[in-house]
Amino acid sequence: MRFLSVLAVILASSLFAQGNIKVEKEIDGLISRKIMPVAIVSDDPVLGSLVQSALSTHGAFEISPTSSVKVRIGRGGLAAVVSCDHALYAFTANIEGKDEDQLALRIADAAVVGLGRRWQLKPLFADTKVAFVSRSTGSAEIYVTNLARSRTLRLTRYGNTSIGPRWSADGSRIFFISSFRSNWPEIFSTNGYGEASKVIVNVRGALGAASSGPDGRIAFASSNKGTMDIFVAGPQGQTPTRVIKAPSMQWVNTDPSWSPDGSRFALTAGPTGSPGIYLASSAGGALQRLSTGHGYSTEPRWNPVFPDQLVFTYQEAGALRLGVLDLAAGTVTPIVTKSPVSLAHASWCADGRHLVAAQGNWLAVIDSVTGKVTRLTPSQLGDCSEPDCWTPRAQ
Repeated sequence: MRFLSVLAVILASSLFAQGNIKVEKEIDGLISRKIMPVAIVSDDPVLGSLVQSALSTHGAFEISPTSSVKVRIGRGGLAAVVSCDHALYAFTANIEGKDEDQLALRIADAAVVGLGRRWQLKPLFADTKVAFVSRSTGSAEIYVTNLARSRTLRLTRYGNTSIGPRWSADGSRIFFISSFRSNWPEIFSTNGYGEASKVIVNVRGALGAASSGPDGRIAFASSNKGTMDIFVAGPQGQTPTRVIKAPSMQWVNTDPSWSPDGSRFALTAGPTGSPGIYLASSAGGALQRLSTGHGYSTEPRWNPVFPDQLVFTYQEAGALRLGVLDLAAGTVTPIVTKSPVSLAHASWCADGRHLVAAQGNWLAVIDSVTGKVTRLTPSQLGDCSEPDCWTPRAQ
């Protein structure tokens, strides 16, 4: 009898070990594709659900309740301990937040960094805020949301057309274009409270969105002097000065994006109907055209983490796509996704890997490495466009 008991234990142990081997092989198979299956275990179901929603958008993680890689969350008020005891991916972090949303986003970042050490993954969620335009009320208004889709705020209520949202360098304000005060487009800024501040007013002609540089100055396009030119002004619109002039009425300069160090612009420029991506000194001077391999290229945005990278929109076979231009290597890499819907107007998130872009009538988070696309804005917000991400400036 004792022999049979021992034999049963040995057989059971063997079968259990085989099961573990099978599970670990499945994990290894996913990890070889740089995707990690993760289970979320939390003593607070609401917090756990927010963290799971955030991680499910990343692209480097696959939510799998049966995974042996378990992220455990223990909450106490607005603090939490997040950990993983898997032998290969173990970590522990103590997290605090000013509210439940921030706590969840910081926990998600701790999991990304802790589990993704071998891939050198960077924080994504807590330091990314998204401003965008929604027409759900019948007019274009400015909204703000986060990458977990847990909090969305409406900032403007003018019943007019408010477009072109761009974050200030410190993330405290949003610049936008509206004609609610006059019959001409003007640039205002708002922090979501009180009356919007005037920034660039009394301009006659077309006006482009105000891009904030690392020192707070803004760059924008204006046809105030006849041609569509690039101007630079102080943070409050002081002393607007034309720094890049179009050579003719058929040439358009627009979409200036500051380099992380503030020394250059990437911009859309060229003859009407055939735009390309150019570089120029932020002090002015000659334009340098960049080769993208496409006859129609627009909307360059500088990567805040990797200063040699630009994302841009290009047209191919009648559809709009996103590509990444590496200035150091001189290469262009298309962002390949499984979605057939056009992608445009992309803005980098805090980790320099993910983007928020317009896809059809909604916004989507795109993982530039795996090509995963996750819808960000819900159907209740209707037609959404023009996303702009705020991320902390590199020190």
